[in-house]
Amino acid sequence: MAQRNGGAPTRRRPSALSVSALLVGALATVTACGADTKSGAPAPPGSADAPSSAASAPRHPTAPPGGGRDDKAAPASTDRAATKAPKAAEPSVATEAASAAPAARRICSKDRLNLSTGRADIGAGNVYVPLAFTNTGDASCTLTGFPGVSLLDGPGTAIGEPAKRRGAAGPTVVLKPGGSAYASLHTLNKGVSDKPCWRTASEIRVYPPDSYGSMKTSARSFQVCGGVFEVTAVEPGSRP
Repeated sequence: MAQRNGGAPTRRRPSALSVSALLVGALATVTACGADTKSGAPAPPGSADAPSSAASAPRHPTAPPGGGRDDKAAPASTDRAATKAPKAAEPSVATEAASAAPAARRICSKDRLNLSTGRADIGAGNVYVPLAFTNTGDASCTLTGFPGVSLLDGPGTAIGEPAKRRGAAGPTVVLKPGGSAYASLHTLNKGVSDKPCWRTASEIRVYPPDSYGSMKTSARSFQVCGGVFEVTAVEPGSRP
């Protein structure tokens, strides 16, 4: 401090500028403290501010039991899923074809047939001999179309060619147990044609329609003449 004229030191009053600086500094400090209090770092866990933040977070309203729209919708969809009947499998193309197809025919095999030769019918230069098939089984069976026929001599050697088919195939014949169907052998009478006759047959070998097993019966002196040897399709009955 300056002394005047060797006297006691006098106090210097602070200038207006210094006072203003002090006020500004104080105001700045107060402002900073207020800002830190409002927007400062988040409160540590367990402080009083943490529960208030959690309490201020929005909560989804909980509907009372049975009163909310969502509560009704969820059980309804669950009930529909639980009570919905399983969808039946659609039939495949193969299954529909099998159901639409007719039942398989039971063919009369040689094991359930008896074969016999009927009496010859001679007239107007033609000879017809019936071959009768009788069902000896205990169930119905069917014959359709032409049998295969050939002639055999005594030693079992084939005579000539097998019989040719004569006429149309005709419908399927159903043979009940004990029922019969027949096919007719046809040839010409001796002397009608200049062609020589075959040897007289001892047996007739026959393959029933739709069968691979053959049967034999007596030929009853049947003889082919004129180069004609034919067989018709089976028809109901034992003879024409």
